[in-house]
Amino acid sequence: MLGFGMSVTSLGSPRSATSSDGSVVLDFTTGVLPQKVSLTRASSATVVNNTGARVTVGADTARFDHDPETGALLGLLIEGSTTNFLPDADFSTYQRGSNTVVQPMPALTGPDGQTGSVYRLMHGAQSSTYVKLDQFSGTDAKTISLWVKAMGAEADFQLYADSNAGVSPVLTAPQTWTRVSHTASRAGQWGINNGGDTYGSDILIALPQIEFGLLPTSYVPTAGQSAARSADLVQVNGINGVFDVTLRYGSGIEETWDAQSIQTGWWPTLSEPHLARITLRPVV
Repeated sequence: MLGFGMSVTSLGSPRSATSSDGSVVLDFTTGVLPQKVSLTRASSATVVNNTGARVTVGADTARFDHDPETGALLGLLIEGSTTNFLPDADFSTYQRGSNTVVQPMPALTGPDGQTGSVYRLMHGAQSSTYVKLDQFSGTDAKTISLWVKAMGAEADFQLYADSNAGVSPVLTAPQTWTRVSHTASRAGQWGINNGGDTYGSDILIALPQIEFGLLPTSYVPTAGQSAARSADLVQVNGINGVFDVTLRYGSGIEETWDAQSIQTGWWPTLSEPHLARITLRPVV
């Protein structure tokens, strides 16, 4: 929920960090935090670099995220805390149906830019074609996500929660690594299956995650047990007064807040995770 006076506006041209009317522009598209902004995070976290690889950075390190397809800088990635409940990225450790084969593909490069994270998923018959990734008793909203890629020809599959009662629409693995997700508020078994009546599916999969919430967040690596990522805590320092605020996101959307009282420690509530720019115009 954004503040009072929010409106959506068209994009404006970039502005300098300071101007004669006292406006301040905080630019998050340079790969370096603006001087008046600080960030802390108690854990490491992942981000897409300019080559399209998903890499891990250390605690208290700002994440400047990139489009995995184009390499374009999206801005500063800011997320709350989350936990990846899946204990292992190795799909071969999970229960699977009798007509499902999971094959490690150690020579292939995954969406993290590394070898060793890719598995081939083959569904060979009309029944018992699934990989069970987790079991939940509560019905809180959760999101399952993973990266998929066609092994050869494009093939269908589904993500599911609580068997047929919570399946995603039939999805198709494309020719490039793509992250897919499905959100449901259901107890029971969660995993991936063959995609309804399409049998003989053969796809590449990598980096599974199940977390609480309505949207997938950046991948949290696990190795034998679930793992958590701490929240990105960001604040503006050394700016005091009443300002009209414009936020520009990495998507190109802009939002404006009227007459916001700003002092050291201030930070806006964001509606998107990628922040490209904040413009502060003093109210006179």
